Amino acid sequence: MDHFLLTIGAALVLAYIGAFILKKLGISQTFGFMLAGIVLGLTSILTEQTIHDLQSFVALALGLIGYNIGHELSSPNLTKGRIRKLILIVFIEATTAFLLVTFLTFIILSSLGFPHPLPATILLGAIASATAPAATANVVWECACEGPVTFSLMFVLAADDIIAVILTNSAIAFGLWVYVPGSQGFTSVLIEPVIGIFCSVIMGIVFGLIFLYPVNIEKDRGALLELEIGMVILLIGLIEFLNIFFRSQGLLIQFSDIFAAMVFGYLVGSRISHDKEQVPELLEHVMAPIVMIFFVMVGARMIQLLTTYETLLLVIITVGLYLGGGAFGKYFGTALGGRIVNEVPAIQLYLGRCLLCQAGVALGLSFIIEETFFALGGEAQIMGGMILGVVALSTMILELIGPMAVRRSLVSANECSACRDAFQSHDDIHLDVSDNRP
Repeated sequence: MDHFLLTIGAALVLAYIGAFILKKLGISQTFGFMLAGIVLGLTSILTEQTIHDLQSFVALALGLIGYNIGHELSSPNLTKGRIRKLILIVFIEATTAFLLVTFLTFIILSSLGFPHPLPATILLGAIASATAPAATANVVWECACEGPVTFSLMFVLAADDIIAVILTNSAIAFGLWVYVPGSQGFTSVLIEPVIGIFCSVIMGIVFGLIFLYPVNIEKDRGALLELEIGMVILLIGLIEFLNIFFRSQGLLIQFSDIFAAMVFGYLVGSRISHDKEQVPELLEHVMAPIVMIFFVMVGARMIQLLTTYETLLLVIITVGLYLGGGAFGKYFGTALGGRIVNEVPAIQLYLGRCLLCQAGVALGLSFIIEETFFALGGEAQIMGGMILGVVALSTMILELIGPMAVRRSLVSANECSACRDAFQSHDDIHLDVSDNRP
């Protein structure tokens, strides 16, 4: 690829500048990364061909993000009783967001004459169930938040991304069945995605067990940092190879790199002693440039997709329903789930407000969708581009308002003492937020 180093260097420098400026304004750095991508797209430094050549960064960024999510799932602050409650809450809130976004976007796309609206709306609903762990967790760490809402939030951030990955893989299989009629039977649409998820779990477990041997005999886990990163890259590379192989055989089996990395990260995080936990912080620094380039690519790709008035208008209308349906579904679903399992009032009232952020997982899944259907051309290509445009634009909006909503909710829940003076709580009731874990 021509000018590879120029492109990478420009992407990293512009992303850093954008994030630095916006951070001073209290805006999420992800927004700055995407703005850098928009600038590079407008100046034709990041062309469509360049983004295609950098496609490996998407898979690698997703794998590293998934690995970190897996670590979050192994938090020692959660008891088995609370985890059972939270699993039901996550299932209800993610399903509610999925169904509501699917329903609302189907109505608008059908009325606008969008070809084959059902696969597109199911895919949008699946992505809507995801939440950005990084942006939300940053607020928790910056404000030193503690309490039942905070501990529950860290689990929910990871768990609903797992549901989003499963739903998206199944929706991709359904979309391929619709756009390539006769290529597969409907039974394959139901069974082969399940096989892909199951195999992804097995691969994550195998890699985790292999890595646990050296990490448990080495006193300084930092000495194994290169091996840890290499294992993640090897896992992602193997999955990419298998996916290409299965596609060449005409099968809908799609291994999930992010899901396998989640399982790998969870197994490692839950089976090692906590005095070796300095490495996740080191990993965040190592993966930062890769994630930056990923978000820059999303920003540039979004500009390339929104080149016509018709596409832009369709995306803007769909974004409104995507944002509204996703936010209401998560808030209502969390409140309903919390009431069903008899959680403390703070969780029922505030947890759903902390789930607005969307970034890495949602954008990564939409990038996978766009890449998958781009190869089919025609109406499938249009659908893939539309979905990426909707999710990218929604992410930029949510990265502006999402962290503020998290901070305000945790302050109102009385779990964010460092930021308590920043907001005035307008709640008229006093909530008991004691951590009554069973």
